[in-house]
Amino acid sequence: MISKEKPKYFILDVDGVITDGQMIYDKYGKKYKTFGQDDYDSLKFMKNYISVHFVSGDKEGFKISKRRVKDMGFKIKYLPVNIRENWLEKKF
Repeated sequence: MISKEKPKYFILDVDGVITDGQMIYDKYGKKYKTFGQDDYDSLKFMKNYISVHFVSGDKEGFKISKRRVKDMGFKIKYLPVNIRENWLEKKF
């Protein structure tokens, strides 16, 4: 049976969702991530109807992801993959 209740939360992993999952290094070892410039358009619209949350299991690139998510007006939580399912069950 399909629930007719509207979802309350939209939870996204940053890597592979608003990025292509690649890490780019320059010759000095500085890391970069690439983000789609239009990702915010639909999320901006959605946040009027549903609570949007971001998670990332990428410890090394978390600072970069946090900056992008903050620039879009959202919050992000560092959440290693091995504890993610339990966290989601408890929180949501």
